[in-house]
Amino acid sequence: MMNLRPNFFTRSVAMAGLVLLVTSVASFAADRAKLRAFLEITGFDVAIESLQQGAMAGPGLAGDAPNDFGSEWVRLAEEVFAPDEMIERTLDMMEAVMPEDLVDHGAAFYASDLGQHLVEIENEAHMTPDEVKYGAAEDIVTALVEEDSPRLDLYRDMGDAIGGVDQSVRSVIEIQLRYFLAAMAAGSIDFEMSEEDLRGMLEEQAEEIRQNVQVYAVLGSAYAYRDLSDEDLVLYVEALENPKMQAVYEVLNAIQFEVMAERYERLAAALADLAPQQDI
Repeated sequence: MMNLRPNFFTRSVAMAGLVLLVTSVASFAADRAKLRAFLEITGFDVAIESLQQGAMAGPGLAGDAPNDFGSEWVRLAEEVFAPDEMIERTLDMMEAVMPEDLVDHGAAFYASDLGQHLVEIENEAHMTPDEVKYGAAEDIVTALVEEDSPRLDLYRDMGDAIGGVDQSVRSVIEIQLRYFLAAMAAGSIDFEMSEEDLRGMLEEQAEEIRQNVQVYAVLGSAYAYRDLSDEDLVLYVEALENPKMQAVYEVLNAIQFEVMAERYERLAAALADLAPQQDI
């Protein structure tokens, strides 16, 4: 029987506060070349590519499957979460739902000196192994607490500005739900439950998921922005709180959610072909 347990979502979810739906505005979308440039300027391409690292690391969204399959899980996750494919899928969705005025607004900020510095340090944080990142972050946060530093509140304000904890929790549950439904449909797991019952089981874990999201959001921010000045951090939070920037993140978060959900569904279905002698 698969163990359904809360997930330790890292920065890609905890800091983004994923949302589930966006309104289609294809007639106002930017062209693909401009969107690809936007991904690079903002660092969103690295955020998408880093989903592969998170999937390979496990356990997490997939319960105990990563431990049960070991190296086979790592190989499959690396294949399913192919960065080039995820970027192309991201561009497909951006073409459909990303208004050009939002592209221009997001690109203008992240192309600034502060924006490019932020992209550099965020990209580094995305690709740093969790054991390194969160080990260092715990020491940083401990020091901030002892100093009664206002940075901790700024990190929370940052998370609220780009989605918030509630959206993150809902997204964790939705992605898990889609993963387990796909696994059951493919016969990948020895586990049968109705969608309604499965959703109920996952929602029972919401409070524990919430606590994990809150902790890892602060840890992720503490690591990523450890060398950023207080003044620049305040400027960044103010930029994120701009309603137009919040609209940028609403679209990007929805796209990131869908990319993750689709890949985990594909991963779940493919498990049926892995080491069938092992009961997961």
